Amino acid sequence: VLTDSMPAGCNLMPVIKANAYGHGDFEISAALNQMGINNFAVATADEAIRLRKFGITGEILVLGYTHPSRIKELHKYHITQTLADFNHAKIFEESLKNSKISLKAHIKIDTGMHRLGFSCESSREYIQAFSLKNIKITGIFTHLSVSDSINSDDIAFTKLQISRFQKVLDTVKNAGIKLPDTHIQSSYGLLNHTYIKCNYARVGIALYG
Repeated sequence: VLTDSMPAGCNLMPVIKANAYGHGDFEISAALNQMGINNFAVATADEAIRLRKFGITGEILVLGYTHPSRIKELHKYHITQTLADFNHAKIFEESLKNSKISLKAHIKIDTGMHRLGFSCESSREYIQAFSLKNIKITGIFTHLSVSDSINSDDIAFTKLQISRFQKVLDTVKNAGIKLPDTHIQSSYGLLNHTYIKCNYARVGIALYG
């Protein structure tokens, strides 16, 4: 049912956080790997490392903040880190330069949730993040804060967030940068706003009915 809701070209990025919402992170992620799913998201670096130690393959994205002191662990286990803001990105870049290693990362854009992310208005900062030498940007995303609601005001705000994110993508493209993978929908974002076209949908609780 979930895959039927996704537009063409969009793939699942299961969110295996909080022990797969209590269902067992190893059991769920291993079964998904066997089904051909090769992109996962988790909340913390520890959750990502745990999946790697279970033998889970593919990209594992940490959605939350990770302290730069853990870059060697991220590198060792081939984990992709979310850049929480420009200062976070700069500190990571400096730490990576000193360690002579590189990492993959996704840029989070704050389009209205105000938790983590580069401001959608700060084009200079998120454009500059693409030029960091030791960080390869492989994705860019945002989070829809009220996509679970069918209240008219909330639907309007969700559409505003989508519009803001699209403006960011247009700005990146107009700067001559090839867009990395994009993702915006979580479970309710996918179920209530099926028209959004991105590379991935971050589905968590909806995996389990």
